[in-house]
Amino acid sequence: MGDVYSSSSEENEDTQCLVEEMSTPFVAETLLPTGTGFFRVRAYRHVEVETGQIIMEPLAIISGEVEEMEEVPIRVHDACFTSEVLGSLKCDCSEQLNMALEYMQENGPGLVIYLQQEGRGVGLANKIAAYAMQEKGLDTVDANRALGLPDDCREYTAVANILSGLNVKSIRLMTNNPRKINLLTALGIEISGRIPSIATSNKFNEGYLDAKEKRMDHLLDGRFRQDLQDKH
Repeated sequence: MGDVYSSSSEENEDTQCLVEEMSTPFVAETLLPTGTGFFRVRAYRHVEVETGQIIMEPLAIISGEVEEMEEVPIRVHDACFTSEVLGSLKCDCSEQLNMALEYMQENGPGLVIYLQQEGRGVGLANKIAAYAMQEKGLDTVDANRALGLPDDCREYTAVANILSGLNVKSIRLMTNNPRKINLLTALGIEISGRIPSIATSNKFNEGYLDAKEKRMDHLLDGRFRQDLQDKH
């Protein structure tokens, strides 16, 4: 995909954390049985080269054989403890992850790269603090800014390193997020297409989805609003 997705949102000027030179060595692989099916799970360590500090431990969750493949369906997914462990209804993260895993099982080879970048990269404690600000009426963007936090601090060098190690030639990205498309493209990843990932809306996440569409330029096309109207 040669197109660059521009953003007209009001994002903080510096929304991406500073990134040092990073390496992402492979650690081990196992075959994991799940309720969705069997997945190859490959573990990595994302390491700052100069200091040797482990920044996170990414996973590649793979259905089938993706090595040497082109146009591989892939979701780059950032951890969400509140929805994936506690079942929170305030966001669409857990549902998007499950949609990606099911898509891979039903449509052939694919993978999810799972990164520990909670709360759009600000961390779990800051995310809970932002939730507290949202209870005062702020949306997901203004809540971060009220705490002096960036709108989005995620970085994706681990994705480029993992795909390079697997010799994946090009991908079809499961996302609604233009920023993610731009950052991955800037890292040299060939994106041949986009697979929309529209989750179900509810009364708890409607404001969150609205802010993602209107203020962060996510490609939701207002579909979540129609979904909510259909329930009334």
